[in-house]
Amino acid sequence: MKLIRAVLLPTLLLLSMMTFAEPTVSGYWKSIDDQTGEVTAFWKLEIKDNRLLGYLVNYPGMNPDNVCIQCTGELQEFFEKPISDTAWLNLSKNRNGIWQEGYIIDSGKGEKYKAKVWIEDGNLTMRGYIGFFFRTQTWVRTDEKAVAQATFIQ
Repeated sequence: MKLIRAVLLPTLLLLSMMTFAEPTVSGYWKSIDDQTGEVTAFWKLEIKDNRLLGYLVNYPGMNPDNVCIQCTGELQEFFEKPISDTAWLNLSKNRNGIWQEGYIIDSGKGEKYKAKVWIEDGNLTMRGYIGFFFRTQTWVRTDEKAVAQATFIQ
């Protein structure tokens, strides 16, 4: 009986903690256009120094030498930054599983939006804001192999 308590109870406790653990936003995701349902890009999200950073790793027409030529004016600091090595998503606060207080940049349009990110039903919800208006996308978890093999119809 002591053996059961010594082994079984800690194991059950560990399993229950894993069941209620908050899903992580870190990893690979594919962004899905909320209007067309098409995959628009593949992202790698990671947490560094208590910040959520997002990098574009594959997208239509991707070329490793692509830089942001649309980033001008307020986004001058991103002008001619490499698309694939720059954090286009940068959020600083995680409150109850919702990352916020930061931005996402659409490098193709040269637009910067306030953003919020959270996990909902196993998918990542990305919401970009301009003032009171917002647009929400669902991103689906994927893996590095799928990202490397992805192709886009032009």
